Amino acid sequence: MSSDTSGPIGMYNFWRPLLAIFNFAGLLWYGAGLMKPTADLWDFIFVMGGCYFSLKFIRYLTKAHSFKESRIRPADLEDFLSKGIYAKIRQPISAAMIYMNLAYACFYRSFMMIPAVAICIAVWYILARYEDQMMLSRFGEDYGEYMKSTAMLRGGSDEQQRLASSGYDMY
Repeated sequence: MSSDTSGPIGMYNFWRPLLAIFNFAGLLWYGAGLMKPTADLWDFIFVMGGCYFSLKFIRYLTKAHSFKESRIRPADLEDFLSKGIYAKIRQPISAAMIYMNLAYACFYRSFMMIPAVAICIAVWYILARYEDQMMLSRFGEDYGEYMKSTAMLRGGSDEQQRLASSGYDMY
């Protein structure tokens, strides 16, 4: 990866796609050996949960990638995103990856997947925290106010956002 940030290639954020490839390929390889050949009622319930998490993954990722700035390294941004999905969630890409990891756990239906999925979720959470700190140091108080008005990984309803910003429902 080049340190030159003058062109579009130098500004592209390679870490998240590479991490996603290793994350999903690793879980696919690990989980393939753990998958049960039988299916009962609980298996269908878990698969339905996996489908739900997969749909959240697709929704978050498509909404986040509708902005060109979501594919640029945080250190190279001229301004932070605060519209669209970013009006409710600061790190929708990391949230999407966490949802997909949960989907893997549901699809493979094995207790042996839980530690591997937990490690992958922790890595995405750490990356989200790191990017928040990088953005806070780059944009200062403006980003701090944005952090107070949005959730890091999971957006609330409009009612929750309204109550949080108005100061009501504090107790």
